Amino acid sequence: MIAFRNRINLLLFLFCLLVSPIFSESGIWREILLENFELSNFNASHLRTKLETGTKLPEITLSTNFTAPIPGSKQALVIRIPKEANLPFSLYFPKPIEVNAFIKEISIPIYSSQSSGNLTLIIETQDAEVRQLNLTSLNFRGWRTITVSISKNFDQNDRVFLQKSSIRILGFFYLPYENNDPNQEVLIAIDDITAIVRDKYRPLRNKEILLED
Repeated sequence: MIAFRNRINLLLFLFCLLVSPIFSESGIWREILLENFELSNFNASHLRTKLETGTKLPEITLSTNFTAPIPGSKQALVIRIPKEANLPFSLYFPKPIEVNAFIKEISIPIYSSQSSGNLTLIIETQDAEVRQLNLTSLNFRGWRTITVSISKNFDQNDRVFLQKSSIRILGFFYLPYENNDPNQEVLIAIDDITAIVRDKYRPLRNKEILLED
């Protein structure tokens, strides 16, 4: 009887060891809203192109009628690219989105009218280096939620003890493919941008280990 009870206790102990990392891992992550396009104002001044002056630019609007099929969405950013303006351009946020937490991944609902082009995310790293992270090819029609890993592509650990660094999301870059139909009008929409984050770990002064804040 005692041996049976000990065996049960051992099994329960091993089960707890297996389950607890799962709960602790999921417990440290949380979802935050980075941008819902309800308070920001976008206009032509937020567009950038390296093409010659006078190049026709896309039309930017904020729409309450054309939103992603997600809970709570009230307004989305809509970019209409006329055929004569289907050229590379960058669209910057009125104010960069600054994130001090450790980002696991970012999710963005994107609408495409099935064009031959590509959309990337413009990010400024904690070292003030501006990089582009590929989001998606636009060769689809309708809404899709695109999720990209930040933790696998960017070093987010603080360089200096107790000095919190941050990543800044600057905007988007659109690149049409060379085989794009010159007579095609392109429509892109972007809705609520969210991120899965956790608090950063901080290094000890004299030990190569990590502690939670």
